[in-house]
Amino acid sequence: MKIDVACEHGSARLVLEGRLDREWAEHLSYTIENLLHAGVRSVVLDFSGVSYVSSAAAGVLTRWQRELALLRGSVQVTSLAPAMGQALVAAGWEPGTDSGGTGGARARELRQSTWQAAADMAAFGQYELSPCTPAGTLTCQLHGNPDQLTQAPAGPGDCSVVALPPDSFALGIGAIGDRYEECRERMGELVAVGGCVTYFPTDGARKADYLLGAGGSVPNAVIASGLSCVGGFKKLIRFSPQPEAEAVPLSELAATGLRSAGGGLAGMVIAGETAGLAGAKLRRSPGSDAAPMRFEAPALREWMSFAHQRTYPKATTLIVGVVAREPEGPIAAQLRPLEETDGLFGHFHAAVFSYYPLPQRTVELGVLLEGLFAHAELLDVLHLVSDNRGAAGVAESALVRGVAWAGPITQVG
Repeated sequence: MKIDVACEHGSARLVLEGRLDREWAEHLSYTIENLLHAGVRSVVLDFSGVSYVSSAAAGVLTRWQRELALLRGSVQVTSLAPAMGQALVAAGWEPGTDSGGTGGARARELRQSTWQAAADMAAFGQYELSPCTPAGTLTCQLHGNPDQLTQAPAGPGDCSVVALPPDSFALGIGAIGDRYEECRERMGELVAVGGCVTYFPTDGARKADYLLGAGGSVPNAVIASGLSCVGGFKKLIRFSPQPEAEAVPLSELAATGLRSAGGGLAGMVIAGETAGLAGAKLRRSPGSDAAPMRFEAPALREWMSFAHQRTYPKATTLIVGVVAREPEGPIAAQLRPLEETDGLFGHFHAAVFSYYPLPQRTVELGVLLEGLFAHAELLDVLHLVSDNRGAAGVAESALVRGVAWAGPITQVG
């Protein structure tokens, strides 16, 4: 058996020659899996040189047709002999269907969307912007005060119990729970989006925890410092690196999201495949000690864990955050300067998962979240940092490809 592969712009054409028996079906499966890691979502299989297809091979092809359909991709077979086609259908193959799951109206919308490549916003990435329907705006609620945590431990009066329905996202220092008393010993880095909450407990736990809203239930979290947003988004952004770039820096993606939202303050949800993340997380809960948090050396090492280089390459991450240009008012205390930018500030947290290929065509946030939690392992929850020390610092977080939602924040409370 021989398999020749040619790739271009997220698509791949595989020319097969010989007998596709069980052994070669496994080789074909590995080839398709590696193509997914490289960003391919559309696969064309040329069977003009195939003389035999086993039932095992038919099962493999059917599996990938279904999995790519979930990713809004497609598998097409060309030059297929009638007898081989019958074997595929017997294994569950659905001939003549649109595996991408997109209708004519959606296809026209995608054709009308524009790849943004202006030099001031796309030095490393290329972006396809599409309007969200309906277009929405976000309301932001601040919780606690990060500066206050360095002066006194977080008490019940400093923390908020926050409901996190599907149309919201949140980030900060907190824990899953309904009361301060049950959460005070374990508050850590927290990310919530789409009715799902993740955090890394600081009570000695070795793994991040999560809670999924189900059956109409809404999870709660106790947040000592952070913010939550509720509402809708204005733009869907698909992104990938420029041909000469290896990845898209988080700061550039944040600037693109802010610009596409059309305001000076925006909220973002990002799902991406990682080149590496620059992050830190708490070792101790701010509610469990009699002393306040300390971020100066050497006490910093007792409170925070961080790496001296980017971590979690070739993983999948869910990032939520807020970005602003020259922020003013109370929200400024929650934002920090982003890497190599002029006047751009942000606050981003990341839930890190084992690798899970992301759709690059039509995508719904709820469907994406369902796939992540069903098929990938939650590895970590991080506060993403910007290290501005130049060559001595850690390179900022960067993503290989993915999708993002951005919406203007019109009210802060």
